[in-house]
Amino acid sequence: MTTEAAISPDIFRQGVRLLAGAVCIAATSLNGERLGLTVTAVCSLTADPPTLVVCINRASGAHNAMRTTRRVSVNFLAAGQVRLAELFSSPSTKGAQRFEPAHWVDLTSGAPALVDALAVLDCEIVNELSVGQHSVFVCEVKSARLESENRPLVHFNREFCGLLPIHANC
Repeated sequence: MTTEAAISPDIFRQGVRLLAGAVCIAATSLNGERLGLTVTAVCSLTADPPTLVVCINRASGAHNAMRTTRRVSVNFLAAGQVRLAELFSSPSTKGAQRFEPAHWVDLTSGAPALVDALAVLDCEIVNELSVGQHSVFVCEVKSARLESENRPLVHFNREFCGLLPIHANC
């Protein structure tokens, strides 16, 4: 049964849990130290110039490094990379430790790229907006690495999920 409720932070959180989102790792490197976190608040903004919006909690360990370097890689995760998504969202694992279990390379910009990600977008932060506890980074995509043979990892209703096509031609 569908019900309408007055909005509150709790009702809002319950509602947005029902919005499936692609799972990504946003990463940067500052003075040789790799930093990153799991994010689902990523949205394409425009194709010309190629631009994304990436929302990062200001309390995250990677936030200030992203602001300083103005560079971020957005690594789209595949369905088989749940463990990596959990690791990059774990409060008990920080900094370079998050990068140890997977194979990463440095992009021309210096930002880390997950070798077997579905896609990696190398971005320059060109604008920033502060909303609540987050920074909304407007990121111009400078280069891309694409590997589309796997299915994406998505987050829906507090769970990681795979994605299956509805039609055979998807």
